Amino acid sequence: MTVPSSNHLPHTRPERQPRVPNFKRFLITGAVLGFVVGAVVSLLGDDVQGYSATSGVLYIGAFGAFIGTGLAGIVAVLLDRSGRDSS
Repeated sequence: MTVPSSNHLPHTRPERQPRVPNFKRFLITGAVLGFVVGAVVSLLGDDVQGYSATSGVLYIGAFGAFIGTGLAGIVAVLLDRSGRDSS
């Protein structure tokens, strides 16, 4: 009676794992890009009476970060769904 040795296992192809996006990186990148775009828009736009330039940059930048995070989340979910098998 012989026992098969573990050195002679049949060679099989490893199953291909679907690539899943890193959601944290997507969201952080979207927030940073959104803030930068919002800050640039605020600096290039007209001055608003009652708000300093710094306040405008922070408010519009925060709004841009909010929008950027939402858009990045949507893109990440769409990439996640497209990377998985429909079986």
